[in-house]
Amino acid sequence: MKRAPSRVVELERMKGRTLTEEPAAPEEIAQSPMYGVALLKIAMELKRAPASGLDEILKGVLERMRLDEPAFRRFLEQNGGLLRQIAHKKAL
Repeated sequence: MKRAPSRVVELERMKGRTLTEEPAAPEEIAQSPMYGVALLKIAMELKRAPASGLDEILKGVLERMRLDEPAFRRFLEQNGGLLRQIAHKKAL
């Protein structure tokens, strides 16, 4: 019966290797945590003032947060357009 190497042995082997510098994340990915905050703010404003249109609220929040609107819209499209679905359900 052959035993698998322990985690300690694995770590010791890796200890001698040189680390390579990881490439920086693209700016759009680096900003994505702020996109989550923007989504929350937009959802809160939709709840507070459902009479306002989604595009109007979205533009206002992005301007106040100084986020790039086209990049944020691409982010929304890549993530299934959930915000638009929520706004549509609120309107019904």
